[in-house]
Parts: sequence; structure tokens; C-alpha cells
Amino acid sequence: MLIGEIRNEAATYADTLTGRPVWRLTSAGVINMTPTYHTNSGFTADGRYLVLVSIREGATWLLRAEMATGELLVLWRAPGLGDRSYLHRGMEFPWAEADGRGLCGNRVCLAPRSAQAVLAHECALLRVDLHSGEVNILLEDCGEEWIFGAPAVDLQEKWVAIALSSAHPQLLAGQTVTRNYCSYPDHRLRLIRVRLDGSGQQEVLFEQSEAGSAHCAFCPTDASWLYFDLDRPPHYWGGGDGATPRVWALDLRTGQARPVVSAPDLFPVHTAWLWDECALAYHGRLPSGGVYFGITRPEGDTLWRREFPEARAYGHLTPDRTRPALVVDGDFSPELLQWLYYDSPQGGIEPICRHGTEWESLGQGTQYSHPHPLADPTGRWLAFNAAHQGRQDVYVVEVGKFAAGGAIV
Repeated sequence: MLIGEIRNEAATYADTLTGRPVWRLTSAGVINMTPTYHTNSGFTADGRYLVLVSIREGATWLLRAEMATGELLVLWRAPGLGDRSYLHRGMEFPWAEADGRGLCGNRVCLAPRSAQAVLAHECALLRVDLHSGEVNILLEDCGEEWIFGAPAVDLQEKWVAIALSSAHPQLLAGQTVTRNYCSYPDHRLRLIRVRLDGSGQQEVLFEQSEAGSAHCAFCPTDASWLYFDLDRPPHYWGGGDGATPRVWALDLRTGQARPVVSAPDLFPVHTAWLWDECALAYHGRLPSGGVYFGITRPEGDTLWRREFPEARAYGHLTPDRTRPALVVDGDFSPELLQWLYYDSPQGGIEPICRHGTEWESLGQGTQYSHPHPLADPTGRWLAFNAAHQGRQDVYVVEVGKFAAGGAIV
């Protein structure tokens, strides 16, 4: 492939369960992957374009997909395979050539109005224009002692926030890795924000010893709030220390951080802001089996909570744009995207379409094969990833149609 090239690999079909139209946007390469499930992270504000990452031809590529045509525009190329932060965390890769010089969809986000993709690559933070392909450096070098989490752009599209966690001590020293990343209790966390305009201005927002983090996100309705995960040893992202809450909210007006959840919702697995309210949706495992779901304001006020002991206890969630529901990909079915409604205590469940991914088929812990449902700001599309027969593609399902005047029906 060449930068600037336009390709079309799309195919359409009707979902066998619900009849909704589904577009498979990619059909080549080994891994094709969108950004994660966080609000405002992958689609442009008008729902016209989706950003994605593709591993093919021995390199990693940043692509722009156009929803109306399925066309893929090649924007940027990373020379290697596998994300450096995943390499340091000891994640398993589905290919032997992984060198940490590649890119992961989990380390990409989008400024939806200005159509600027922000990506963490090796030790740099970059900005790529989805229309011109112009590349700008936001942060030239975070330092070899740090690894990146996932970036997030604020409401005004002025700042990019990102978590820095300690690099693996043995990799940092150029040694053969004999110890697991989580066996070190003294990792550090630094949460920073960097100007999106490329001026190089940056600020340290939060620091914590004996901690790490992979996720943070600005509230899409109130620019003064930033949520982040706080992962403590000995288990870090796998369970923390059993006593410290995982989900924290940072008030940018005061610089003060506070836990959003407490016992019994101590360690949610995934968290995302609602689209239209300053509140966080999350879910986690119940000690006795199954999962819980909740919605809580950053000040700590719980708006809704429901336990599902019968659920299979793993999956992801993202809030839907136009209905009081969370999109889930695995908690209640290993093969379906479903809406979980939170407008009633019962929390009704409705099928959206089949994703049918082969979980963990592309490396345990890498999440390459995980669906990671992603809503677009207009409420028309849901994107997801699905792995089949040793490779993964990006799909979108149409859940709403435009009517006259731009309304969604």
C-alpha cells in the first residue's frame, strides 16, 4: 500500500438475527482494528468517517473509512508490528516479528469535529489529519522510562490527555525478560495533557507511585472532568490491590482527584462517559460470578446499578448515542452485540447483530480479537471488530437512518 492510496474492500450483508444492514469494511491484512469503546473516540462528528488501524504487508497502517462508500484512505504507516506499550506489559502477540514499532487501535483516538487522529507510537504522540494526511508531532519523546496508555481529546479539542506508566525495567535495561511486568510493585503513573495544536505545551495533571493506567477520557459534556483508571500492584489492570478503587475522576478546575466507585463496585473492568450527561457507565465482575453494571456521576452519586449473576462476566461496553442503553459485546452472549437499557430497574436486553468473534484467538491479553463496540456521534452507526480464522476485520452495523432535517429514525 501507499500513503494517499484509496482502496475499497467493503462487503454488505443483512444480519441473520435482526436483519440490520452490516458493512464489513476490511477484507485484507492480519489485524484491522478501531479505537476502543470510549465515547467520541473513533468517528467524526458527522458520522461520515471512521478511523482504524490495519496490520498488513509487514507494517502497520492508519486508515480512514468512509461510511457511505466503504472507501479506505491510507493515511500513515508505522514501520513495525506490535505496540510498544503492549510489549512492555508482556502481552502475547499473534506474530513472531513483533518489535514494538507498530501501532494498536487501542492507542488511537479522534478529535471528532476537526477530524484529527491522535496516536501513540513508540515514544511519540502524533496528530494525523483525516482529510489531508498531514502529520504533526504533539509530543516528540515521552522518555524511554515511560509507556503510553490510550489518548483522549477534550470537548473543545484543545488538549490531548494520556496516561504514562513505567516501562518494563528489564526491557528498559536491554535485558532478557525473565519477570512479569506485574511482579514489580514500584511502577509509577503520570497523567499529562498536551496541546492538540502542536505547540508542544504540556502539563502534568496527576502523579501516583506504585500505580499504572491505560485509560483516561474527557467528559463529552463538561470539559472540567477527566476520568482515569488507577491500577495498583500486585495485580494492576487484573484486579489492583483489592482495596483501592479503580475509576477516578479528576476535576481540572481544582486539580483534585477522587474515586468514583467504592465497595462493592471496587474494580470495574471497563468505563465510558455517557454522551449527553456528565456520568460514567461501567461494569465489573461480581465475586460470586456474573457482572454488575452501574452509572455514576463523577462526584460519586450513583444513578443506576444492576447485578446480573447469570452473565458470563467478560465483555466491553459503550453508551449508545440516541437511546438510554449501553452497547455490550460479551457479558450476556459471546457472539452478539446487545443493548442493555438503563431507563428501568429491570435493565432490558435487546439484540443488535451478531459479531461472532473468536475471543482470544489472536493472542491472549492483546484484545485484538475483542469486538470493542463503538458508537458514532449521530446515532446511525455502531462499529465493531471481529476475528475469524486467524485474522480480524472491522465492521459497522446501521442502527438508525437519517430522515429529513437530519433526524435519526
